[in-house]
Amino acid sequence: MTLFGALTSGVSGLTAQSSAIGAISDNITNVNTIGYKGTQVDFQTLVTVQTSSTFYSAGGVQSRPRQDTGVQGLLQSSTSQTDIAISGSGFFVVNEASQPTLSNEFLFTRAGSFYQDDEGYLRNTSGYYLQAWPTTADGTVTTNNTSLTIPNQNVISTDFLATVNLNRVGGTATATSEIGIGANLPSTASQGDTHKTDVQFFDTLGNANTTSFLYTRGNRDNEWDVEVTPPSGVNVVTLFSDTAGATVYESRGQLEFTGVPADGATVVIDGVTYEFDSNASVVETATLKPVTISTSATVAQAVAALVSAVKADDSDFSDHGGFTNNRIQVNPGQSTALYFTEDGTGDITVDPTGLLTSDGSRATLQESSYTVEKTATANRDYHQLTFAVGSTLADDSTIQINGILYEIDGDASGATVASAIAVTATTGAALTAAQLNTFLTNLESAIETNDAAFASGAASVRVRNVSDTTAGGPSGNADTLVLSTLSSGSFGVLFDDGSTSVAFTGTPTEPDGTATYVNGTAHQVDKNQAITFDSDGLPSGFAVSEMEIIGFANGAANMDDDASNSTRLTLDFGRVGEANGFTQFGAEFTPGFITQNGSQFGTLAGVTIDEDGLMTALFDNGETRPIYKIPIATFVNVNGLNARTGNVWNQTQASGDNTLREANNGVAGSVTQAALESSTVDIGEEFTKMIVVQRAYSASTRIISTADEMLEELVRIKR
Repeated sequence: MTLFGALTSGVSGLTAQSSAIGAISDNITNVNTIGYKGTQVDFQTLVTVQTSSTFYSAGGVQSRPRQDTGVQGLLQSSTSQTDIAISGSGFFVVNEASQPTLSNEFLFTRAGSFYQDDEGYLRNTSGYYLQAWPTTADGTVTTNNTSLTIPNQNVISTDFLATVNLNRVGGTATATSEIGIGANLPSTASQGDTHKTDVQFFDTLGNANTTSFLYTRGNRDNEWDVEVTPPSGVNVVTLFSDTAGATVYESRGQLEFTGVPADGATVVIDGVTYEFDSNASVVETATLKPVTISTSATVAQAVAALVSAVKADDSDFSDHGGFTNNRIQVNPGQSTALYFTEDGTGDITVDPTGLLTSDGSRATLQESSYTVEKTATANRDYHQLTFAVGSTLADDSTIQINGILYEIDGDASGATVASAIAVTATTGAALTAAQLNTFLTNLESAIETNDAAFASGAASVRVRNVSDTTAGGPSGNADTLVLSTLSSGSFGVLFDDGSTSVAFTGTPTEPDGTATYVNGTAHQVDKNQAITFDSDGLPSGFAVSEMEIIGFANGAANMDDDASNSTRLTLDFGRVGEANGFTQFGAEFTPGFITQNGSQFGTLAGVTIDEDGLMTALFDNGETRPIYKIPIATFVNVNGLNARTGNVWNQTQASGDNTLREANNGVAGSVTQAALESSTVDIGEEFTKMIVVQRAYSASTRIISTADEMLEELVRIKR
């Protein structure tokens, strides 16, 4: 038995060394296989139980192959942005199917040579598809199954994991939410000088829009007004002084005509219906006004005719007292469009739904009704005091304007209060329209005569008629006193409450009926200019902070802070006391910068993957958006995993269950983009092992040949 045992032992040596050379051959051939883990063949003795202390029975040897799955391979750089490697412990989760079902097994790999296939899925060279958690636009992990609301990040399941598909990453567009402008406004500018900045921004659909900011030198040193022109295709643009949107600095609407309105086409402006009339068939009333055009009128002629009709038929829009009322005007840069600019008279509501051409198409870009908001008191160029027809004036009552006292003189006795200026008026009875007109005309004359701040014939003080749309045009009887802001500064208007003489009766309101004037309380006539500078040329205050845009003709959401729409545009003109935006130095108008944070529509240009496994899509418009988060699977015993074809492993009872973790967290390694993990095989070591195995194999064959010779000698004994 000893000789046969020696043969068997030699055979076991051949078998064990064959196993070793097989492992070495696999290692060497996979020296360039990404993520390959080298196999180490260890040997163990195979011992036969000895039955005698003086006799040895040969056993042999057994091989024990072991793959060092937990050994980290060197990371090598790659030019592909979808090549990824793990630096540290853990495995990528993959699946053999692009859309896994219950019959498709999830497997694990460190071979991160992923590429985008013809369907957009990321798969590696072995054909396995990368699995990851979907994320929201802010990078929060969500569920793949939309019927589930709570992501379970510890479970490998199609409910939570999704195959990474870059074709399903749609384009993106970001609405502008902030505009920054910097420029030097010349300190040598004269009153009324203007400069302009054109600004591009993006709506919620990624469309580029252009608006212009117009800076006008005010009537006081170091003060500038700001106006904004509505972008084409929108209804209204409103500037606000505060971020809460409670204080309107300026509000402007527009009508952009694209065709000549048909005969009978209508538009409602401030409650009055204007009907385009090319055959003189419209009968004018207080609420229906004709806009006479010829049958061959051009678009520009139709627009001009509408402006003329509104000015002629609604006193709120009429020119008066040498003053050109721009509450309605033809767009200075476009003869086929008109502007509505609110001036403190009251909201302007415009309904263009009846504006159609002869073929039934829209005559304007604006399709829906809109409202141009009333300018806040503190932001008006002039203030209006409207007296009611039918009110009664008290004889000897007083009004103090800019420090000068005016006394109502109803009995032609002159002023009874010292230093007061008599103003003839009808007192003690309800005022007719004509009597009210006479009183206001006399008051205007008295102001111009006695107050040098209000020059005679100028528009700084004037009277007008408001809210008059009578048939045939406004009556012309003035019911409103208009006081402009002065270059000398703020001044007060005070109606006597009885403390000086006789209490004033018939106290006026604002044109829209808002009761803002109170006896005994001084009303300040002033305007907060949009940009104010100190004597050093640095900004000392800003009265404009937000811009609202509503009514995009292209279907984009309103920028109005409504929860269902987009936010208003924050305007950044710099910081008070710093030269980081607007300045006012002794130089020409010099634009500094224009910035905005929106972007037009962009398509997917690539991806970035950070150490935490967050995959972010890069778009050709410069925007980014998180799309997936790549998890890392860890095991208690990685060497217990079962190797499968394609450089993947499946979990076994020996390896223990997997634990999904966020990359770069705890025991999970970090993800490295544009890198691949090299094979752990050291080819020099493998060749050295090969020499040793070869010699061991040869030695085992010598055992067999020697035992064979001994058996042959044993056979000769019988002969």
